[in-house]
Amino acid sequence: MAARLTEAAVSVYWSIAGIHATNTIILRSFSRLHIFSSWRELARDGAHAVPAEPFDASPLEIRASNASTTGNTKPIAAKCGPNTANIICVDNSAVFPPSFSRDPNPAVGYAGTKVPDDASFQLLAKADFMVFDRKRGLELLGPSPKVEKVFDVLNVIHEAPVYVPQQNKLYFAQAGPPGNLSALVVDLNVNPPTLSTYDTTPKTYQPNGAAFHDGKIYWSVMGNNVSLPDGLKQRPGIARLDPASGKVETLLNNYYGFSFSGPNDIAVDRNGDIWFTDSDYSYGLSLSDTPPQIQLATYRFRPSTGAVTIVEDSLNHPNGIAFSPDGRTLYITDSGLESVGTTATKGAGDFYNYPIKIDFTSTAKRNIYAYDVVTPGGHDAGPYLINKRVVYQSVEGAPDGLKVAKNGYLVAASGLSQGVDILTPGGALVARIQATHPVENVAWSGKDLKTLWLVGIGGVTRVEFALAGQAVV
Repeated sequence: MAARLTEAAVSVYWSIAGIHATNTIILRSFSRLHIFSSWRELARDGAHAVPAEPFDASPLEIRASNASTTGNTKPIAAKCGPNTANIICVDNSAVFPPSFSRDPNPAVGYAGTKVPDDASFQLLAKADFMVFDRKRGLELLGPSPKVEKVFDVLNVIHEAPVYVPQQNKLYFAQAGPPGNLSALVVDLNVNPPTLSTYDTTPKTYQPNGAAFHDGKIYWSVMGNNVSLPDGLKQRPGIARLDPASGKVETLLNNYYGFSFSGPNDIAVDRNGDIWFTDSDYSYGLSLSDTPPQIQLATYRFRPSTGAVTIVEDSLNHPNGIAFSPDGRTLYITDSGLESVGTTATKGAGDFYNYPIKIDFTSTAKRNIYAYDVVTPGGHDAGPYLINKRVVYQSVEGAPDGLKVAKNGYLVAASGLSQGVDILTPGGALVARIQATHPVENVAWSGKDLKTLWLVGIGGVTRVEFALAGQAVV
């Protein structure tokens, strides 16, 4: 073969390959990839890229990487970052080869998208982290990120993870089977950590959200039953636990005589007001003996006066809730694609350990909303929400539990999907953590708050990275 390629010679091969739609040329020689922006550049530099062998497709592959139909010449995904985890950067997600397809089933993740004309997309299936913004994503991962499943748990929903710094322990709840009265606790003072059950006094039926404030754990409790073991009777509401003594007290269990449907998640503001979402999942999970009585909504509760006020009523299924670091913005997730059904099922392959009545609709809402928090006339007037705006539509499952990092990034569990989305305050997807089990909620732990725990159906996973949580107060 001649030492230098002529435009005519390459043009002939290009014609044989059936590629005419772009002037960008890609030559792959063995393991090396050579990209030329013009025929002139190829004529000038191509000799160094092409082996001195017969001009055939065995050692030398000339292709346009989908350029004939989309204009793209770059692979969608590529391995990147430190080697302590399998990190895949998604550098070209805006345009896929037109042959792509994705099953609308909400349980099918982003990596489950079929992209037959770009083999690089298959790298995502085994990724620990997906990075969608290379600069900011690798920065938040830090020099040695890791993802590790630490515990196997039942195939039921696990929620309400909360870190108690004085004890260096992580508490969380197991939503089922019906009648379960024990919480779970991870002891982080030993290596490896240990997992054990934990009973409060009196026992608490089905906490689903948790926040740590002023030395106490505040629970949003969705269990609703007056015929529980040992004569326990409980209506859903807000409870406060002293982790040192194990004693729990009910702070709220009704809205002026109406039973709440099932308080889902909780956040405490700087003034000690408790903000919580109320959804009907407890009924769908057979954890309530009473059908919903009032609308699904978000409330603010002031323990000092007992006043409870509705603050948001427009979401289909209000779920996760969290404040920005300055307290001026409240974020609420809407898992509207999940709804209470009429038929109980264990899911495909009897996935769940007990039947649930939850249906899924791909076209329904799966969004995160932001609101400005306004306090007119001082604290006594009570803060309220204005300027509702949608900031994110989940790429997998539905946004469930939500936390906000020290730098203001949103960290949203994907519910029935196996992962966690990391977003800018404005909702740009920066990175995604991939777990091996569905993730309902997350919580940071450790002195530097750079260990993130993911809890969900079938597993508890630990993530080590550089993204720090907000200080625990």
